[in-house]
Amino acid sequence: MEIDAIIKDLPVLLVKQAYKKLTSGEDLTASEMKVCLDVCKTYSSEQIIDKAQDVLADVPFDVDG
Repeated sequence: MEIDAIIKDLPVLLVKQAYKKLTSGEDLTASEMKVCLDVCKTYSSEQIIDKAQDVLADVPFDVDG
């Protein structure tokens, strides 16, 4: 496989793997979850990113410690 084909396919493979990991039902460490979410955010369309941010806006994270 040529490097150009690999570079083209790599983002799709990364997102598929991250999605698979996130939806597997396995317990994930915070680091694993962050990596998966960052991959999805980096290689997804703006519409998907905006939707994810809207969903996360209402999640009551404990930001004070």
